[in-house]
Amino acid sequence: MEVSKLSLRFASRVIVVLAYILIFFLVLYLWISTPSAKEIKHSFNETKIVKETWKNKKKVVIYAATKFFNMDITTERFLSKCHSTKGYCRISEDPKDLDVADAILFHNADFSPEKVPMPRLRNRPHVIWSLESPAHDSFRPLKDVINWTMTYRLDADIWYPYGHFVRRKSPQQVDYEAIWAAKDQTKIATWLASNCFSQNRRFDLIKKLIDKGLPLDNWGRCGKTPPICEGVSNQGSPCVVDLIRPYKFYMSVENSNCLNYVTEKFYETLRSRMAVPIVLSRKFYRQLGAPDDAFIAIDDFKSLDELIFHVKKVAADKELYLKYHKWRETHEVKPEHDDTTGFCELCRRLQNSDLGSKSYADLAWWHGYNTCDQSIADRFLGPPTG
Repeated sequence: MEVSKLSLRFASRVIVVLAYILIFFLVLYLWISTPSAKEIKHSFNETKIVKETWKNKKKVVIYAATKFFNMDITTERFLSKCHSTKGYCRISEDPKDLDVADAILFHNADFSPEKVPMPRLRNRPHVIWSLESPAHDSFRPLKDVINWTMTYRLDADIWYPYGHFVRRKSPQQVDYEAIWAAKDQTKIATWLASNCFSQNRRFDLIKKLIDKGLPLDNWGRCGKTPPICEGVSNQGSPCVVDLIRPYKFYMSVENSNCLNYVTEKFYETLRSRMAVPIVLSRKFYRQLGAPDDAFIAIDDFKSLDELIFHVKKVAADKELYLKYHKWRETHEVKPEHDDTTGFCELCRRLQNSDLGSKSYADLAWWHGYNTCDQSIADRFLGPPTG
Protein backbone atom coordinates (compact mmCIF):
# COMPACT_ATOMS: atom_id res chain seq x y z
CA MET A 1 0.00 0.00 0.00
CA GLU A 2 2.84 2.38 0.91
CA VAL A 3 4.60 1.52 -2.38
CA SER A 4 1.52 2.45 -4.38
CA LYS A 5 1.22 5.80 -2.63
CA LEU A 6 4.89 6.55 -3.29
CA SER A 7 4.48 5.66 -6.94
CA LEU A 8 1.47 7.96 -7.32
CA ARG A 9 3.32 10.84 -5.63
CA PHE A 10 6.34 10.32 -7.91
CA ALA A 11 4.20 10.15 -10.99
CA SER A 12 2.34 13.34 -10.10
CA ARG A 13 5.61 15.19 -9.52
CA VAL A 14 6.93 14.01 -12.88
CA ILE A 15 3.76 15.30 -14.58
CA VAL A 16 4.14 18.69 -12.86
CA VAL A 17 7.78 18.93 -13.89
CA LEU A 18 6.91 18.02 -17.47
CA ALA A 19 4.13 20.62 -17.46
CA TYR A 20 6.58 23.29 -16.27
CA ILE A 21 9.05 22.25 -18.95
CA LEU A 22 6.32 22.45 -21.62
CA ILE A 23 5.24 25.88 -20.41
CA PHE A 24 8.87 27.04 -20.41
CA PHE A 25 9.44 26.00 -24.01
CA LEU A 26 6.10 27.49 -25.08
CA VAL A 27 7.02 30.84 -23.51
CA LEU A 28 10.49 30.62 -25.08
CA TYR A 29 8.98 29.95 -28.54
CA LEU A 30 6.56 32.88 -28.25
CA TRP A 31 9.39 35.15 -27.10
CA ILE A 32 11.59 34.18 -30.05
CA SER A 33 8.86 34.39 -32.71
CA THR A 34 7.41 37.72 -31.55
CA PRO A 35 9.47 40.77 -32.65
CA SER A 36 10.93 42.85 -29.88
CA ALA A 37 10.09 46.51 -29.39
CA LYS A 38 13.43 47.35 -30.97
CA GLU A 39 12.65 45.19 -33.98
CA ILE A 40 9.18 46.70 -34.37
CA LYS A 41 10.66 50.19 -34.24
CA HIS A 42 13.29 49.19 -36.82
CA SER A 43 10.58 47.87 -39.11
CA PHE A 44 8.59 51.08 -38.70
CA ASN A 45 11.68 53.16 -39.44
CA GLU A 46 12.35 51.20 -42.62
CA THR A 47 8.81 51.90 -43.84
CA LYS A 48 9.19 55.53 -42.88
CA ILE A 49 12.50 55.79 -44.76
CA VAL A 50 10.94 54.34 -47.90
CA LYS A 51 8.06 56.80 -47.66
CA GLU A 52 10.35 59.73 -46.94
CA THR A 53 12.64 58.79 -49.84
CA TRP A 54 9.66 58.87 -52.20
CA LYS A 55 8.32 62.01 -50.58
CA ASN A 56 11.66 63.78 -50.91
CA LYS A 57 12.39 62.61 -54.46
CA LYS A 58 14.24 65.28 -56.39
CA LYS A 59 11.90 67.59 -58.25
CA VAL A 60 13.07 68.13 -61.81
CA VAL A 61 12.71 71.25 -63.94
CA ILE A 62 13.28 71.11 -67.70
CA TYR A 63 13.83 74.53 -69.24
CA ALA A 64 12.55 74.73 -72.83
CA ALA A 65 14.87 77.18 -74.58
CA THR A 66 12.97 76.89 -77.89
CA LYS A 67 9.45 76.32 -79.13
CA PHE A 68 8.12 73.15 -80.78
CA PHE A 69 7.44 74.17 -84.40
CA ASN A 70 6.64 77.61 -82.96
CA MET A 71 4.26 76.08 -80.39
CA ASP A 72 4.69 76.08 -76.62
CA ILE A 73 6.44 73.17 -74.93
CA THR A 74 4.36 72.59 -71.81
CA THR A 75 4.06 70.14 -68.93
CA GLU A 76 0.41 69.53 -69.80
CA ARG A 77 1.16 68.52 -73.37
CA PHE A 78 4.32 66.46 -72.99
CA LEU A 79 4.24 65.08 -69.44
CA SER A 80 0.55 64.19 -69.07
CA LYS A 81 1.27 60.47 -69.69
CA CYS A 82 4.23 60.36 -67.28
CA HIS A 83 2.54 58.61 -64.36
CA SER A 84 5.81 57.46 -62.78
CA THR A 85 7.16 61.01 -62.48
CA LYS A 86 3.90 62.87 -61.90
CA GLY A 87 4.39 65.72 -59.45
CA TYR A 88 8.19 65.49 -59.63
CA CYS A 89 8.92 66.87 -63.08
CA ARG A 90 7.79 69.94 -64.98
CA ILE A 91 8.66 71.88 -68.13
CA SER A 92 9.09 75.63 -68.02
CA GLU A 93 9.51 78.26 -70.72
CA ASP A 94 9.99 81.01 -68.12
CA PRO A 95 13.58 82.40 -68.21
CA LYS A 96 13.32 82.88 -64.45
CA ASP A 97 13.50 79.09 -64.09
CA LEU A 98 16.82 78.87 -65.93
CA ASP A 99 18.78 79.10 -62.68
CA VAL A 100 16.95 76.13 -61.14
CA ALA A 101 16.61 74.03 -64.30
CA ASP A 102 18.08 70.53 -64.34
CA ALA A 103 18.34 70.46 -68.15
CA ILE A 104 18.13 72.86 -71.10
CA LEU A 105 15.94 71.54 -73.92
CA PHE A 106 16.14 72.54 -77.59
CA HIS A 107 13.81 71.42 -80.35
CA ASN A 108 16.04 71.08 -83.39
CA ALA A 109 13.71 72.65 -85.96
CA ASP A 110 13.43 75.77 -83.76
CA PHE A 111 17.09 75.90 -82.70
CA SER A 112 19.38 78.89 -83.21
CA PRO A 113 22.71 79.68 -81.49
CA GLU A 114 21.05 82.64 -79.78
CA LYS A 115 18.84 80.21 -77.84
CA VAL A 116 21.83 78.74 -75.97
CA PRO A 117 22.06 80.38 -72.51
CA MET A 118 25.22 82.38 -71.95
CA PRO A 119 27.41 81.80 -70.09
CA ARG A 120 27.11 78.11 -70.99
CA LEU A 121 25.61 76.12 -68.13
CA ARG A 122 28.06 73.23 -68.31
CA ASN A 123 26.83 71.49 -65.17
CA ARG A 124 23.42 70.83 -66.73
CA PRO A 125 22.80 68.67 -69.80
CA HIS A 126 21.82 70.45 -73.00
CA VAL A 127 19.31 68.18 -74.74
CA ILE A 128 18.46 68.24 -78.47
CA TRP A 129 15.03 66.86 -79.35
CA SER A 130 13.92 65.87 -82.84
CA LEU A 131 11.50 63.43 -84.46
CA GLU A 132 12.45 64.32 -88.04
CA SER A 133 14.53 62.14 -90.33
CA PRO A 134 17.90 63.51 -91.54
CA ALA A 135 16.48 63.50 -95.07
CA HIS A 136 14.31 66.48 -94.11
CA ASP A 137 16.01 68.16 -91.18
CA SER A 138 19.73 68.20 -90.36
CA PHE A 139 20.90 68.88 -86.82
CA ARG A 140 21.77 72.53 -86.22
CA PRO A 141 23.77 72.84 -82.94
CA LEU A 142 27.51 73.38 -83.29
CA LYS A 143 30.40 71.50 -81.71
CA ASP A 144 30.07 70.45 -78.06
CA VAL A 145 26.84 72.34 -77.42
CA ILE A 146 24.69 69.24 -76.95
CA ASN A 147 25.17 66.62 -74.24
CA TRP A 148 22.15 64.39 -74.80
CA THR A 149 20.08 63.45 -77.85
CA MET A 150 16.35 62.71 -77.60
CA THR A 151 15.16 61.12 -80.85
CA TYR A 152 13.56 58.01 -82.37
CA ARG A 153 17.01 56.44 -82.86
CA LEU A 154 17.69 53.36 -80.75
CA ASP A 155 21.15 54.73 -79.91
CA ALA A 156 19.85 58.12 -78.75
CA ASP A 157 20.59 59.07 -75.16
CA ILE A 158 16.84 59.38 -74.55
CA TRP A 159 14.73 57.13 -76.79
CA TYR A 160 11.68 58.97 -78.13
CA PRO A 161 9.98 56.67 -80.66
CA TYR A 162 6.67 57.21 -82.44
CA GLY A 163 5.55 53.96 -80.80
CA HIS A 164 7.05 50.65 -79.79
CA PHE A 165 6.32 46.98 -79.13
CA VAL A 166 6.34 45.28 -75.75
CA ARG A 167 6.00 41.55 -75.17
CA ARG A 168 3.03 40.59 -73.03
CA LYS A 169 3.71 38.77 -69.75
CA SER A 170 1.13 36.15 -70.72
CA PRO A 171 -0.75 35.41 -73.95
CA GLN A 172 -3.77 37.61 -74.61
CA GLN A 173 -7.07 36.46 -76.06
CA VAL A 174 -7.83 38.19 -79.36
CA ASP A 175 -11.31 38.64 -80.80
CA TYR A 176 -10.48 37.67 -84.36
CA GLU A 177 -14.13 37.62 -85.38
CA ALA A 178 -14.49 41.27 -84.38
CA ILE A 179 -11.42 42.21 -86.43
CA TRP A 180 -12.78 40.46 -89.52
CA ALA A 181 -16.31 41.84 -88.99
CA ALA A 182 -14.96 45.41 -88.87
CA LYS A 183 -13.55 45.07 -92.40
CA ASP A 184 -15.53 46.12 -95.46
CA GLN A 185 -14.99 43.30 -97.93
CA THR A 186 -14.93 45.81 -100.80
CA LYS A 187 -12.13 47.87 -99.23
CA ILE A 188 -8.70 46.30 -99.68
CA ALA A 189 -5.98 48.93 -99.21
CA THR A 190 -5.68 52.65 -98.61
CA TRP A 191 -3.12 55.43 -98.20
CA LEU A 192 -3.34 58.83 -96.55
CA ALA A 193 -0.54 61.34 -97.16
CA SER A 194 0.26 65.00 -97.65
CA ASN A 195 3.89 64.77 -98.80
CA CYS A 196 3.75 63.58 -102.42
CA PHE A 197 7.33 64.32 -103.52
CA SER A 198 9.85 62.54 -101.34
CA GLN A 199 13.40 61.42 -102.08
CA ASN A 200 12.54 57.74 -101.71
CA ARG A 201 9.97 57.94 -104.56
CA ARG A 202 7.16 56.44 -102.51
CA PHE A 203 4.44 58.30 -104.48
CA ASP A 204 5.77 56.90 -107.75
CA LEU A 205 5.79 53.43 -106.23
CA ILE A 206 2.21 53.67 -105.00
CA LYS A 207 1.02 55.04 -108.36
CA LYS A 208 2.66 52.08 -110.09
CA LEU A 209 0.97 49.66 -107.70
CA ILE A 210 -2.40 51.21 -108.55
CA ASP A 211 -1.64 51.08 -112.27
CA LYS A 212 -0.78 47.39 -111.94
CA GLY A 213 -4.10 46.59 -110.31
CA LEU A 214 -3.78 47.01 -106.54
CA PRO A 215 -7.23 48.08 -105.25
CA LEU A 216 -6.13 51.14 -103.28
CA ASP A 217 -7.99 54.29 -102.23
CA ASN A 218 -5.62 57.25 -102.08
CA TRP A 219 -6.60 60.09 -99.70
CA GLY A 220 -5.11 63.49 -98.85
CA ARG A 221 -3.04 65.92 -100.89
CA CYS A 222 -1.66 62.99 -102.87
CA GLY A 223 -5.13 61.72 -103.75
CA LYS A 224 -8.79 62.42 -103.11
CA THR A 225 -10.39 64.54 -100.39
CA PRO A 226 -11.26 62.22 -97.48
CA PRO A 227 -15.04 61.81 -97.14
CA ILE A 228 -15.16 62.11 -93.34
CA CYS A 229 -12.09 64.19 -92.46
CA GLU A 230 -11.55 67.90 -92.98
CA GLY A 231 -7.82 67.50 -92.48
CA VAL A 232 -5.39 64.61 -92.34
CA SER A 233 -2.44 66.11 -90.49
CA ASN A 234 -3.16 64.21 -87.28
CA GLN A 235 -2.66 60.51 -87.99
CA GLY A 236 -4.05 59.58 -84.58
CA SER A 237 -7.32 61.54 -84.78
CA PRO A 238 -10.60 59.59 -84.39
CA CYS A 239 -11.69 60.71 -87.85
CA VAL A 240 -8.62 59.14 -89.47
CA VAL A 241 -9.17 55.95 -87.47
CA ASP A 242 -12.76 55.77 -88.75
CA LEU A 243 -11.58 56.40 -92.31
CA ILE A 244 -8.96 53.64 -92.34
CA ARG A 245 -10.33 50.93 -90.04
CA PRO A 246 -12.71 49.37 -92.65
CA TYR A 247 -9.70 48.65 -94.91
CA LYS A 248 -7.66 45.48 -94.54
CA PHE A 249 -4.30 47.02 -95.48
CA TYR A 250 -2.67 50.41 -95.12
CA MET A 251 0.29 51.64 -97.19
CA SER A 252 2.64 52.58 -94.37
CA VAL A 253 5.54 53.79 -96.52
CA GLU A 254 7.60 56.52 -94.85
CA ASN A 255 8.73 59.67 -96.69
CA SER A 256 12.37 58.62 -96.21
CA ASN A 257 14.22 55.37 -95.59
CA CYS A 258 16.42 56.13 -92.60
CA LEU A 259 17.78 54.25 -89.61
CA ASN A 260 14.99 53.57 -87.05
CA TYR A 261 12.71 56.15 -88.69
CA VAL A 262 9.28 54.55 -88.32
CA THR A 263 6.45 56.97 -87.64
CA GLU A 264 3.03 56.80 -86.03
CA LYS A 265 1.38 55.80 -89.32
CA PHE A 266 2.83 52.30 -88.83
CA TYR A 267 2.10 52.00 -85.10
CA GLU A 268 -1.38 53.50 -85.30
CA THR A 269 -2.29 51.20 -88.20
CA LEU A 270 -1.67 48.30 -85.84
CA ARG A 271 -2.85 49.83 -82.59
CA SER A 272 -6.02 51.79 -83.34
CA ARG A 273 -6.91 51.05 -86.97
CA MET A 274 -6.58 47.26 -86.61
CA ALA A 275 -5.22 46.94 -90.15
CA VAL A 276 -2.12 45.35 -91.66
CA PRO A 277 0.63 47.79 -92.72
CA ILE A 278 2.37 47.40 -96.07
CA VAL A 279 5.89 48.79 -95.67
CA LEU A 280 8.75 49.30 -98.08
CA SER A 281 11.56 47.32 -96.44
CA ARG A 282 11.42 44.72 -93.68
CA LYS A 283 14.82 45.51 -92.14
CA PHE A 284 13.77 48.86 -90.66
CA TYR A 285 10.95 47.23 -88.69
CA ARG A 286 12.84 44.18 -87.53
CA GLN A 287 15.44 46.51 -86.01
CA LEU A 288 12.68 47.95 -83.82
CA GLY A 289 11.34 44.60 -82.64
CA ALA A 290 8.24 44.45 -84.82
CA PRO A 291 6.96 40.85 -85.17
CA ASP A 292 7.49 39.57 -88.71
CA ASP A 293 3.87 38.51 -89.06
CA ALA A 294 2.50 41.95 -88.17
CA PHE A 295 3.13 43.52 -91.60
CA ILE A 296 3.86 42.93 -95.27
CA ALA A 297 7.14 44.21 -96.74
CA ILE A 298 7.32 45.12 -100.42
CA ASP A 299 10.97 44.12 -100.71
CA ASP A 300 10.10 40.55 -99.70
CA PHE A 301 8.72 40.06 -103.22
CA LYS A 302 10.49 39.69 -106.53
CA SER A 303 8.08 42.03 -108.31
CA LEU A 304 5.14 44.33 -107.68
CA ASP A 305 2.91 41.85 -109.51
CA GLU A 306 3.86 39.17 -107.01
CA LEU A 307 3.11 41.55 -104.12
CA ILE A 308 -0.30 42.50 -105.55
CA PHE A 309 -1.20 38.82 -106.06
CA HIS A 310 -0.32 38.10 -102.41
CA VAL A 311 -2.30 41.07 -101.03
CA LYS A 312 -5.40 40.10 -103.02
CA LYS A 313 -5.09 36.48 -101.95
CA VAL A 314 -4.79 37.37 -98.26
CA ALA A 315 -7.64 39.91 -98.47
CA ALA A 316 -9.99 37.25 -99.86
CA ASP A 317 -9.11 34.57 -97.30
CA LYS A 318 -10.27 35.14 -93.72
CA GLU A 319 -7.86 32.59 -92.24
CA LEU A 320 -4.84 33.99 -94.11
CA TYR A 321 -5.73 37.56 -93.21
CA LEU A 322 -6.18 36.89 -89.51
CA LYS A 323 -2.73 35.25 -89.37
CA TYR A 324 -1.38 38.81 -89.71
CA HIS A 325 -3.08 39.60 -86.41
CA LYS A 326 -1.73 36.61 -84.42
CA TRP A 327 1.06 38.78 -83.01
CA ARG A 328 -1.58 40.53 -80.87
CA GLU A 329 -1.62 37.49 -78.58
CA THR A 330 2.01 37.97 -77.54
CA HIS A 331 2.78 41.65 -78.19
CA GLU A 332 1.29 45.05 -77.53
CA VAL A 333 1.84 48.35 -79.33
CA LYS A 334 2.54 51.35 -77.11
CA PRO A 335 1.78 54.86 -78.44
CA GLU A 336 4.24 57.72 -78.90
CA HIS A 337 3.56 59.40 -75.55
CA ASP A 338 4.32 56.55 -73.18
CA ASP A 339 5.50 56.45 -69.57
CA THR A 340 8.66 54.50 -70.48
CA THR A 341 10.12 56.72 -73.23
CA GLY A 342 10.61 60.31 -74.34
CA PHE A 343 9.99 63.07 -71.82
CA CYS A 344 9.08 60.55 -69.09
CA GLU A 345 12.47 58.88 -69.46
CA LEU A 346 14.19 62.28 -69.56
CA CYS A 347 12.58 63.13 -66.20
CA ARG A 348 13.84 59.89 -64.66
CA ARG A 349 17.36 60.37 -66.01
CA LEU A 350 17.52 63.87 -64.56
CA GLN A 351 16.72 62.55 -61.10
CA ASN A 352 20.02 60.70 -61.24
CA SER A 353 22.79 62.87 -59.82
CA ASP A 354 25.44 61.21 -62.02
CA LEU A 355 24.63 62.96 -65.29
CA GLY A 356 27.98 62.56 -67.01
CA SER A 357 29.86 65.16 -69.04
CA LYS A 358 29.82 63.87 -72.64
CA SER A 359 29.08 66.15 -75.57
CA TYR A 360 28.67 65.79 -79.35
CA ALA A 361 31.49 67.23 -81.42
CA ASP A 362 29.64 66.66 -84.71
CA LEU A 363 25.95 66.22 -84.09
CA ALA A 364 24.97 66.53 -87.77
CA TRP A 365 27.32 63.65 -88.63
CA TRP A 366 25.82 61.45 -85.89
CA HIS A 367 22.32 62.18 -87.13
CA GLY A 368 22.79 61.99 -90.85
CA TYR A 369 25.96 60.30 -92.04
CA ASN A 370 25.22 57.03 -93.86
CA THR A 371 21.91 56.54 -92.03
CA CYS A 372 19.53 56.69 -95.04
CA ASP A 373 19.01 54.66 -98.20
CA GLN A 374 16.59 56.34 -100.60
CA SER A 375 17.19 53.88 -103.44
CA ILE A 376 15.12 50.90 -102.20
CA ALA A 377 12.16 51.63 -104.50
CA ASP A 378 14.48 51.85 -107.54
CA ARG A 379 14.47 48.06 -107.70
CA PHE A 380 10.77 48.19 -108.67
CA LEU A 381 10.74 51.53 -110.51
CA GLY A 382 14.05 51.54 -112.32
CA PRO A 383 16.65 54.31 -111.91
CA PRO A 384 15.27 57.83 -111.43
CA THR A 385 15.28 60.12 -114.45
CA GLY A 386 15.91 63.84 -114.63
